[in-house]
Amino acid sequence: MGSMRYKAAAMQRVQDLVRRGYSRWVSGVVPREKIARLEAKFAARYGTAADKNERRRRRRHGAGNAWLIVYLPARQRYAVWWLLVDEVHPAKHYEALQDARETRITMPNPYWCPEVWQADYELVRLDNIWTWRLVEARRREWVKRLRDAVSRSDRETRNRLVRQAIYSMRGMPGFRGVRDDVQDLIRKLKDDWARLRRKGEPLPAIPKRPPYVRRIKHE
Repeated sequence: MGSMRYKAAAMQRVQDLVRRGYSRWVSGVVPREKIARLEAKFAARYGTAADKNERRRRRRHGAGNAWLIVYLPARQRYAVWWLLVDEVHPAKHYEALQDARETRITMPNPYWCPEVWQADYELVRLDNIWTWRLVEARRREWVKRLRDAVSRSDRETRNRLVRQAIYSMRGMPGFRGVRDDVQDLIRKLKDDWARLRRKGEPLPAIPKRPPYVRRIKHE
């Protein structure tokens, strides 16, 4: 299906597949120049490039289906990939598959190298719905970033850092779990501002939570 350039699109595709029962997974990082080889290997071995008719035939015969999702951000040397299969697919005999219901799928920051793989988001079930949210380490970093910004003594610097943080939060992918995380961070920001700043100093304008991710049509 080719690599995906946008993070939200790749996250939505993984989320939809897990929701549809493709909960067994394995992932990795591949250099840009080796993506085509990876796609060809998984297509030949596991049928990841099968069309609708072939997938229906495989389901009828109990052979299972598999999907390969490749996320390649613009101007990056490496792509991250996920192989997702259903319960009956034979890939379970050849790959070190994990179960999304037990081991969370993560989305790394796009500015990485293979040696430093920093996860930003994780796929979880909240109120029986699959969604993405910030991993705990990122939430802690955001709380610290906001608190450090609010505590700056220089008003111009303080307001600039707060506005930059708000802008960055606004740009997060708008999945339900992420939106809830942003709402909680904004609540903490307001509490810190009220506690550390004088009452006469207004807080920079706070936007609403990130907009919902638009539905992307998939097969």
